[in-house]
Amino acid sequence: WEFQVGPSVGIEAGDHIWCARYLLERITEQAGVVLSLDPKPIEGDWNGAGCHTDY
Repeated sequence: WEFQVGPSVGIEAGDHIWCARYLLERITEQAGVVLSLDPKPIEGDWNGAGCHTDY
């Protein structure tokens, strides 16, 4: 699944991402799910996937 943050303006985006990652870590911890922030968490052909940014 995909996890998104925003919209946010300027440097506020950094604050949003820190808070969002913290919440995501706590939720996955409680649910017993493994969290990886690696854009390509498993081996294979990931051409065009991971770490994209939309403006």
